[in-house]
Amino acid sequence: MSEARRTDIDTLRGISVISVLIYHIDSAIFPNGYLGVDLFFVISGYVITRSIIKELKNGNFNFFDFYSKRARRILPALLFVLLISLIFAGFFFLTADLKRFVESLISSLGFVSNFYFWITGGYFSSNDQLKPLLHLWSLSVEEQFYIFFPIFLFLIYRIFKNKNFYLIGIILASLISYSLNYYFLSHTDTVFFLFPTRIWQFGIGAAMALCPNLKIKNLWFESFYYFLAIFLITYNFLATLKFLPDGTLMCIGLSLILLKPINEKNFLSKIFQFRPIIFIGLISYSLYLWHWPIISFLKYIYIDGLTIQIIILATIFISAISFLSWKFVEQPFLNKRSGIYKYDYLRLFKFITLKYSVLVFVSLIIVFSKNLPSRYDKFPNLLAQSIRSSYDCPPFKYKKFYETYGCYINLKKDSSPDNILLGNSHAYMYGWPFIEHLNKINKSGLILQFSCQPFIDKNSSQKCLKKAKRRFNSILKTNKKEKVFIGLTWNSKRLINEKGEIFTDTDFKIIKKSIDNLINQLKINNKDVYLLGPLQTPNYDFASKNSRQIIFKGKKYNYKEPLEEFENNYRTIINYYEKKLGNKFIQPHKKFCDANYCYFSDKGGAFFADRSHLSKYGSMKMLTIFEKID
Repeated sequence: MSEARRTDIDTLRGISVISVLIYHIDSAIFPNGYLGVDLFFVISGYVITRSIIKELKNGNFNFFDFYSKRARRILPALLFVLLISLIFAGFFFLTADLKRFVESLISSLGFVSNFYFWITGGYFSSNDQLKPLLHLWSLSVEEQFYIFFPIFLFLIYRIFKNKNFYLIGIILASLISYSLNYYFLSHTDTVFFLFPTRIWQFGIGAAMALCPNLKIKNLWFESFYYFLAIFLITYNFLATLKFLPDGTLMCIGLSLILLKPINEKNFLSKIFQFRPIIFIGLISYSLYLWHWPIISFLKYIYIDGLTIQIIILATIFISAISFLSWKFVEQPFLNKRSGIYKYDYLRLFKFITLKYSVLVFVSLIIVFSKNLPSRYDKFPNLLAQSIRSSYDCPPFKYKKFYETYGCYINLKKDSSPDNILLGNSHAYMYGWPFIEHLNKINKSGLILQFSCQPFIDKNSSQKCLKKAKRRFNSILKTNKKEKVFIGLTWNSKRLINEKGEIFTDTDFKIIKKSIDNLINQLKINNKDVYLLGPLQTPNYDFASKNSRQIIFKGKKYNYKEPLEEFENNYRTIINYYEKKLGNKFIQPHKKFCDANYCYFSDKGGAFFADRSHLSKYGSMKMLTIFEKID
């Protein structure tokens, strides 16, 4: 294979970064544009493997050179983007948003931001668009690949001299990774962010680098081969197969292209010779680094969305700053022959050390400062504190509980809890007061949290139904009369049973039967059951939108809804459970509603962390509910 730079790879890099850029500007325009990152991972696996194998064969490979090359390729532009982003965040962001930003910055400096964003939120919600460093999750995954893959390949090389063993090892690792991705397919954030479920994409590229180039002599068959590869990539950008990991088809298509370098005599090769796209591929790293912080800051400021004019101006600015970054930040550290910018290890070390020191020092001051000054008033800062503050179990408290896992509260191993909070996110959003109360009365507890309804006869999916039954069976195994608090999503309209029959609920008749069944089954097994009732929710990112509405538009916000609206939706079901359960039907809405309105905030902050989940501030207002139940 020629060592000349492959224009097809640069073209695909260009297509990848353009697709991600369009997706980030407006995901509705190109819903699968985020899959461009999958192409980057495959290309990285190919390029890095080619480089390592070549040096291993020549006896020139050493880890110091490899990692220093990665450092000068990645760090200068990255640190420059982080520094500029920090300045802008310090100027525009509310205090709580700034602290979350610098947390993500620190995790990005350590190349573990994929874990940070996995734990603290996600990628696909509207509020995730206000995280200027969210895109660096993929760079963290790449760095984790760069750290572990050379060691893996070097060990195989030292043990086995035959190239076939490299290929076997990579294929096995890729199959295990793909199986993990398939197994956790319903856990969108897990398979999206974590390195183990992404290895297979790097592995495909690595395997293609180890395989001999495919030669096709028949021009028409070769054209069909190219067409198939291009079709798979294009189709996957337009549609995904729900039963397979999202980027499966395009990764297969890209592997076909990598396996057979482009034949310029074939008319389809013209697709890979469009110079503007090739150039975008050349500057793709800088373009990727810059595009999302700029778009995210604009979305933070322009609350009602970006106009066409803003999008056009932003695209021009992103293109210009990406080119300048590539020319004057990236290239000087890569070009060993460029006079004034001549590269050397000492210069690289000084550059990285200085930028790292400044970023870490300023970030730590912001994180640990209790009274960080803000140019904005106190109230919008209080609202912003509620964003993403809904309860989530710390990993060290999440442990095995019979057939499932739960969040342990004052609970010793192999003992049974006194209180159990059971349900989905609308149950464990009460975790803050639940834990506070148990600590006060010195009782043990368990939060059985999962993304499904707690029902055991029907659920949102058959997989959820199996999970709910495992949790239910685990509760029964305690052989103890503990208190069980059931929380759920009250506006769930679609349920499915074990046979696959689908039920659509419009007036609570279906969900009521499922709740009654669960309560009756728990009571039969000597459990003391409480049911958490519905709340009036804002149904938009209340804390985030209104805190920014105040500072950027100076507008008052709607912090309440008529009680009549809540009663029209829930009065029938509330009356039913008031009669059926009495004081064991907990009505949290009474904490936020008076005779006329239901409120979403007060002078102390927002009651909701997002569209429908209680913030820590709002949740703690429910403490008296649990105190009355002792």
